[in-house]
Amino acid sequence: MQKEPVRQSWCFTVGQGDVGLRLDQLISLRTGIGRRKVREILGLGGVQVNRRRVRVAGRKPCAGAEIRVTVDESLGKVPDIKPDILFEDKWVLAVNKPFGIPTQGTLASDRHDFLAVMRRYFLNEKLYLTHRLDTGTSGVLLLAKGSVVAGEISSLFRNRAIKKTYLAMIPGHLEPCLLEKPIGRILGSQPVLHGCEGSNLIGQKLATTRFSPADVPEICNKDGFWVFAEPLTGRTHQIRVHLAHLGLPIIGDVLYGGIPSSRMWLHAWKMELLHPISKEIIKIQADIC
Repeated sequence: MQKEPVRQSWCFTVGQGDVGLRLDQLISLRTGIGRRKVREILGLGGVQVNRRRVRVAGRKPCAGAEIRVTVDESLGKVPDIKPDILFEDKWVLAVNKPFGIPTQGTLASDRHDFLAVMRRYFLNEKLYLTHRLDTGTSGVLLLAKGSVVAGEISSLFRNRAIKKTYLAMIPGHLEPCLLEKPIGRILGSQPVLHGCEGSNLIGQKLATTRFSPADVPEICNKDGFWVFAEPLTGRTHQIRVHLAHLGLPIIGDVLYGGIPSSRMWLHAWKMELLHPISKEIIKIQADIC
C-alpha cells in the first residue's frame, strides 16, 4: 500500500533580533533541528528565503525575510536511475518515467525528482520540462534540450496539438465514452484533491477525456480491467478524477478511493506530436516499467 510521505514544515519571518545570525543558526533556533541536520536540509534544497531556494548555511538573511523549511523523512537516498530513452535527437528527449518519483522538485528537495536525475545523467545538456506526470504515474515524459524548443513544445501542449494515450487499470468494466465534466480543487482538502461535483469546488474548468476498453496483451498482463484514456484537455489529476467520478477509481490510487496496490496503475503509454524543428510527425511509446 502506498503511504503518505512524512513531511514537516516551518515558516517564519526574520526579526530584528535575528539579524546577523547565520541561516543554519537561525533555522536551528526556530525549529529545534540540529545544525548538522539543517545543513543537510539546505543541501537538498529544502530551505527557501523569500520563496527562492537557498543552500548557503552562512548566509545572513535580512529582517523581514520569510524563511520556509521543509523536511520529508521518506526521501531516502538521492536516486540514481539509468534512463529508459524512448526518443532522442538534438532538440528533444523522451524517456520512460518510472512510477513513484516526482517529475520535478518538491519543497523538500530538488535532488530526488526525475528532472534532477535526468540533468545529472545528461550533464552536457540544458534540459527543460515541457509537461508533467504525477508521482505515481509512469510512462512517456517529454523533455526539451534548450529553452526555445521547450517553449515550442509547451505551446503544442497548450494548443492540444499533442495526442496522448494513457493506460489505466480499474476495478470494473467501462463502456466506451467521452466524459465532459468540469474539474476543480476541493476547498480545504489536504493533501490537495480535485473533483467534478460539489459546492466546495473552486477554480472549476471544463475537462474532457475519452475512455475505451484496452486490449494490449504485452502490457495489460495484470489482473483487472484496463482502459485507454485520452485526455483532450490538461487539467490536474484529470484521468484520475474522471475515473473516480465514474465510480471506477484507478487501482492503487488511494488518494481518490482506489483499491490499494503496489503502485498506481496509470501509465502514459503513447504520445504523438509534430516535431518542433523538423516538422515531422514523431510517435513515442513506452512499456509499463
